[in-house]
Amino acid sequence: MMRTLLALLTVALMGHPHAGAALGTPAPQGIDAPRISQADFKKLVAAKNVIIVDTRNEDVFPLGHIPGAIKLPLEGQMTWPESYEKTAAMLVAANKPIVTYCA
Repeated sequence: MMRTLLALLTVALMGHPHAGAALGTPAPQGIDAPRISQADFKKLVAAKNVIIVDTRNEDVFPLGHIPGAIKLPLEGQMTWPESYEKTAAMLVAANKPIVTYCA
């Protein structure tokens, strides 16, 4: 399920009409997610044209996260609570670029 979701999120993001502008440079070899610069990220946030997803472990989210970030922990997850399925469905249907972070 998680591999399917990650594939869907990737397809949804890559198919987004603003993906090219939002994604910046292609991913380095061996990394399967495109990268953006901090400056490009700040522009997306200022324009309110981004969905930010925090993929860190669930226990660290309350300790601090980027304002407005959506919690969707990926590390070590074999199954998700139903609420995460709803979040994932919302992300797949999103009409904005999606930026994830884990550190």
